Amino acid sequence: MSVDKRLFIWLFISFIIATIIGTLTHECGHFVVAKYLGYDAGINYYSAWWAGSNPNQAINPSDSFWITLGGPIETMLTGTIGLVLLFLFRNSFAHATKLSFVQWFIVFVSLFWLRQTANLVTWIGSYFFNGKFSQRGDEIKLSQYLQLPGWTITTLTAIIGAIVLVIIIFKFVPTKQRLTFIASGLTGGITGYILWLVLFGKYLMP
Repeated sequence: MSVDKRLFIWLFISFIIATIIGTLTHECGHFVVAKYLGYDAGINYYSAWWAGSNPNQAINPSDSFWITLGGPIETMLTGTIGLVLLFLFRNSFAHATKLSFVQWFIVFVSLFWLRQTANLVTWIGSYFFNGKFSQRGDEIKLSQYLQLPGWTITTLTAIIGAIVLVIIIFKFVPTKQRLTFIASGLTGGITGYILWLVLFGKYLMP
């Protein structure tokens, strides 16, 4: 296998865009649930906020749970829709030597599950940088609310995300395009993270 330079460029850009879209739609998941439950809410480049519609309105712990759940549910539901589409159209993928634009689009939708795996990687990485595990992730908070060990939901959903990725790579991406897909995914995903969450997102959506 070798890297297809033209495909690499297109996929590299697509992974950057997907990282940004995935982040914002995840936060929209929180936003929609918060608004549905009657709270003031908003999103910025990396997070969502919600508060009572008046200063005296406290946030119900149960509501906080559902609002927190809204983000991961949006992410996993979108990825699941993509995965279902992959299997519905599996015959067209099985006979493809090169994926079409529509096929790549379905692949990227299913890759929303990869956010769960990335969460586990960054959560573990934070331990090596800070000497302690972060308590800020949605899945961590959900586990604590359910009185489970903090790592439970993060780890379980990360495993599912990893399984989805393996299925995509070895069942749906043609052999000749796999290396290009993996290389562009690693570089594009990291670049998208840096460009949006570190460099420019805070100026574009403060």
